[in-house]
Amino acid sequence: MTNAETVEREIIAQVRTAKLRLRFDKVALRLVGGLKAALASVVPEGQTVVFTITAPIRLPGKTAIALEAMMRSERPDTERREIIHDNQVRIRRSREVPKHMPRVLGFVHNAESDAGAILALAEARLRDPNRDA
Repeated sequence: MTNAETVEREIIAQVRTAKLRLRFDKVALRLVGGLKAALASVVPEGQTVVFTITAPIRLPGKTAIALEAMMRSERPDTERREIIHDNQVRIRRSREVPKHMPRVLGFVHNAESDAGAILALAEARLRDPNRDA
């Protein structure tokens, strides 16, 4: 398991502990995996783009294209909220994260889960200098 995978698993565990519900169905995993692959080489080292999207994702192809375009255009230290094909999306780009951290993290969640809390937990873990990945 890579450092990035370890960090992602730790964040998922923290989200679950906070009683926030994430989705891991086939559509969710494919959307997140595709965006990670498409954007990993675009996001500069030392930065991470974290996004959340509500489930269910009814138009995954169109949603992925729109999300990718949004993430490519975001500046560091910004957060953006949008509704894309009836899915609420939040994107946060953080800079000054350790180089070994993942460059792209995505979380698909139920509508009743607080996307802001998911982003906060992810960002806290990404910036934690006292933990090795």
